[in-house]
Amino acid sequence: MSSNMPRTSHAVTVATWMSLGLLAVVVVVGGILLFPVSASLARDNPEFADLQTPLLALALAIGVCAEAVLGATALLVGYIHQDRIFDRAAARAVDLLILTVIVSTILTASLLPFIPGPPPLALLIFGGVLLGITLSLVLSVLRSLLRRAVLMQVELDEVV
Repeated sequence: MSSNMPRTSHAVTVATWMSLGLLAVVVVVGGILLFPVSASLARDNPEFADLQTPLLALALAIGVCAEAVLGATALLVGYIHQDRIFDRAAARAVDLLILTVIVSTILTASLLPFIPGPPPLALLIFGGVLLGITLSLVLSVLRSLLRRAVLMQVELDEVV
């Protein structure tokens, strides 16, 4: 299944993978730093110390979702570079992206009952939830377009 469209350059693909890898490192380092930061916050605010474990667990779960999104995105970049973006495997990677965004949005929304702090923090969480909903809807539209393109590619291959 070869197309007449030019492939992405190797330099662009490598730069994209390097950027995704750097973001992955930032997420991992952020997850590691959550432990001492949460311990310090629990020590400074003993009235909220009982919230340390659930909030830390939610933050780490959101970090795992971020890593899954970065991994699926890197996989899709590889499919684009290999000219395999219209394969079924690419559609499964997009499905993984959508599922991960939905899970991370639910996890972010579940933070709201734990927020005893200032209203701007709750507004930030609301913004994150709205961003997650919007992103999952946009990805769903793109998944639909990808599936339609896969069907068109299969039909073109049968005609030729």
